[in-house]
Amino acid sequence: MEQTWTNWYLASEEVENDAVVQSAQAAEQLINPDYDHTRQLSDQNLAGVRELNGLLVSYNQLGADQAATLTQEQLVNAENLLAGAAGEWLVDQAVKSVAAAVFHNVILPCKYDRNRPVGDNQIDNLVITSTGIYCIEVKVRKIAGKLFDFNRLGRGIYDQISYHKEALTQVLQPMGISPNFIKTIVVVINRLGNDDFKLKNQEDLQRAGSQVIKLSVLNLFLSNDGFALLNQQQIQAIEQAIQSQRLPDRRTYPANVRFKLTQAHLDKARQISQAVRLGIPLAQNVTYHGRLNDYPLTGLTGKQQNMLWLIVGRLYGFGCGTLQLTRSELRTGAGYGGRDFLRLDQQLSELAEFMQQSKLFQKAKYEDKKLTVSVSKKYSFLFNGCTKDFTCWNYQLLRRISLNNAKTLFRKLLQASAAGCYQVSFEQLREILAVPDSYSNYKMIKRRVERAWLQLVPFFGNLNYDVSERGRANKIIQIRFTFNKFTSEELMIRKNYNYYLNNILANPYLSAEEKEQAQKLFEKDFKDYLNHP
Repeated sequence: MEQTWTNWYLASEEVENDAVVQSAQAAEQLINPDYDHTRQLSDQNLAGVRELNGLLVSYNQLGADQAATLTQEQLVNAENLLAGAAGEWLVDQAVKSVAAAVFHNVILPCKYDRNRPVGDNQIDNLVITSTGIYCIEVKVRKIAGKLFDFNRLGRGIYDQISYHKEALTQVLQPMGISPNFIKTIVVVINRLGNDDFKLKNQEDLQRAGSQVIKLSVLNLFLSNDGFALLNQQQIQAIEQAIQSQRLPDRRTYPANVRFKLTQAHLDKARQISQAVRLGIPLAQNVTYHGRLNDYPLTGLTGKQQNMLWLIVGRLYGFGCGTLQLTRSELRTGAGYGGRDFLRLDQQLSELAEFMQQSKLFQKAKYEDKKLTVSVSKKYSFLFNGCTKDFTCWNYQLLRRISLNNAKTLFRKLLQASAAGCYQVSFEQLREILAVPDSYSNYKMIKRRVERAWLQLVPFFGNLNYDVSERGRANKIIQIRFTFNKFTSEELMIRKNYNYYLNNILANPYLSAEEKEQAQKLFEKDFKDYLNHP
């Protein structure tokens, strides 16, 4: 698995909670642009990442290169942090209309006791109104029934609200603000959305001086909580004191991760999904915009074409990043069996020069037995994304096709698989196949088109071609290839020998002699790839 899927997240105890939330929000919004705070609160608040992670787990089971995957602990941790942050945001929105000042996620210094003379305390929401200063502890939970039992929170909730008041008292004491002005509230929010539940066993909290309410009544409670105690000057002074004493949030958990998901990851995930469905290695999937099929590969040998399309396959979903492949990787991936490494180096240098001159690539250079490639920003759309104009095919089929023209027609026919017909002007076909001007139409048909046709009939059911002529000279103006319609994914899957042989023998447009020639070509090129009876 290439580097793309080894660094789509960073797992470290140094990743702060805020980084988890912000990066998880960004990841979910990238996957689902409709992702909002309602979804963030829900019990499906990390659905996109979970689905992606599950896909990578399935891909790893194919036995190919391994992608990094998240543990259940890491996923649940991120979900809880997201839900908590969403709950705190909802509280902020609920109190804005009645609050003189609203603070979110406030960290204040706090001297707890002799054993902890220096520390800090985190308050979810801090609200200042004329009737007091409210420390709000937000509890976001899944409440499936009609009751929420405060015993679920444990005894720690009493320490939380007590320390909130203590920390704020220590900050405001120099100003002469009475601790009686500082009030605590526990707000319960249901992740499942409904707010028609009742509270149970909250009496001990209330006796400890804390209000226990649901989000839906928070605004009303603050609006009616007694008489004005603070004037505007005091409120401003309190705001300034809190701002000056406020500490940065450095909280972390062992299971924290920072997500680094990009559009390139999602593009590549489409290939991975296909690999999982079809049970094929990712390296065999070549995906790109169909416009690349119109680019003439003039001057490239068959082996150079194989290497070019291997590189194109690796560039999909890579953005404009720099891809580096060693000579050994290119040699193995492209099925280069020769031992003449000087010749191989020369071919790779020529390929790099061809790529650089094509203007499709920002950089294409071969040196020190490594080919370094990056896509031009102008043409990155040809290698990234996935629209109806994109095509894909199995690299192991193309690299074994021996004739250059057959390789090109293979790609063009696949692009038209849903239509079952590829029609093109004769002049355009000349350009695509890089046919010399010295070739007559007859010579082009016999030496380029017919040979390619015979090599491709195993892969396209009932493949045939016909030409259109015009004028007294019967000038060929157009050529049309027809075949049975199919989806491109059907040809991604390696079939057994008899499947391809049947396509040859059942083709009504082939003579007995042509069927024999097609079978010999097929067995010569594919005998090491297919299960021969």
